Amino acid sequence: MVRLICYNIEYCEGMEGLWYQYLQFWKMFFPPPNLDQRIVTELKKYKPDILSLVEVDTGSFRSKKDEVVFFEHKLGFRNFIEKVKYPLHGWLRLFHYVPILNKQANAILSRYKISHVRYHVFHEGTKRVVIEATIHCPKKVTLLLAHLALGGETRKKQIKELITIVNNIKNPVILMGDFNTFHGKEEIQSLLRKTHLDDTSSLDKHCRVLTEPTWHPTRRLDYILTSPQIKVEKYQVLKFPFSDHLPLYVEFSFR
Repeated sequence: MVRLICYNIEYCEGMEGLWYQYLQFWKMFFPPPNLDQRIVTELKKYKPDILSLVEVDTGSFRSKKDEVVFFEHKLGFRNFIEKVKYPLHGWLRLFHYVPILNKQANAILSRYKISHVRYHVFHEGTKRVVIEATIHCPKKVTLLLAHLALGGETRKKQIKELITIVNNIKNPVILMGDFNTFHGKEEIQSLLRKTHLDDTSSLDKHCRVLTEPTWHPTRRLDYILTSPQIKVEKYQVLKFPFSDHLPLYVEFSFR
């Protein structure tokens, strides 16, 4: 059984999504001390084999360290990949010269071997980079980690590109991340239909699938979608008070 957690940690700024917290703009530069250690303490209870992080700081003056390396060390992972979310071409390449923005990334950490790493770049949007990586656990599964656009029209175009990416992969696929589906699950129906990915959130009849805001979830923005070859044994939204998103937890095996 493989345990996977996907979590938008909001750069460890520690806001639960209450409107007035976003007025506390200084948290963008001076986050609460030791919040990353508090997250580690909770994650240890679930013993994840794979941890996918959205909105992780990889070493700006805000975090004063690469948070991915911190999580790897504290949680005993063996491998990781991290990638800044902004492409190196077009006007967005300027983000790589702006403090803090040049360290805003997504990452995948694993106890298993990682191979065949690729970075896909959407044609539109600000957060364009999608991480692809094959995990040997021990069978091969290809992970895709995405953070989709805030704008609805741009998201539609990105989802079309995701369909092509998924259908070009031969291994079983797990597609996950923060999809920003403010208009509901209807936004990804074409993705589910055209790729045959499954949404197994209904496994836990007592679990709410809503993931944002943390203090009182009203939207489902975060997803873990799986190929039919993957058997999801457990799906759960974890009650973590460390970000404006709640993390997703799944246990899976292979059919």
